[in-house]
Amino acid sequence: MYPIKKIAVKILAFTFGTLLIVNSVLAIDLKDPLPPAGVSFKYDIFYKGDKVGEHQLKLVPDGDLFRLDHVREIEVKVMFVSAFTEKHRSTEWWTKGPHLNKLNAKTQINGKEVDIAGQVSPSGLLFKVGDQEEVAPLDAITLDSYWVANAPKHPIVIDVSQGKILKTSSKTLPDGSIELTGDGFQGKFTYEGDFLSVGELTRNGNTVVYKKSSVK
Repeated sequence: MYPIKKIAVKILAFTFGTLLIVNSVLAIDLKDPLPPAGVSFKYDIFYKGDKVGEHQLKLVPDGDLFRLDHVREIEVKVMFVSAFTEKHRSTEWWTKGPHLNKLNAKTQINGKEVDIAGQVSPSGLLFKVGDQEEVAPLDAITLDSYWVANAPKHPIVIDVSQGKILKTSSKTLPDGSIELTGDGFQGKFTYEGDFLSVGELTRNGNTVVYKKSSVK
């Protein structure tokens, strides 16, 4: 069993493999008024052609900010045996700049839980994992933040599932997409309005596919 789980974790941790998000049909601009009830995106998650989970994202106006609620559940089975499970819940509050203002996240991977909370402070983005506190630059984002068009341009990224800080660099390609290079991974993102249309994160040649199944 150990080898199976080890392989699954390498494949499905967010910065491992290739993340592909497709089929966007709705362009949303943060400067435009949102419906009071918000807008919801739902994605089916596939690995090697099999559906292994879902990711739901809800964008809700919240005073001068807007709130992003994320819910993701993944289970990968190998020969009918559960090899990898993830349950992820996070909420991020963003300014319309957009800049990350506050976050709360809870992630369980194979039963091990990591809780993280953060908020902008005079010294930077202060976040806490367990009893440990760290300060990231004010322009830091999280791995959940790549749904927002401004996010790949931020060089400091917080991995909310591990409580770690990653460094990235980016450049805009002639077609308008954004190419990202990070600690051990590469990405490419294309946006419609202010939200992700197609995204790829590549590591170790593995592929996870997110396909949009609904927008409402």
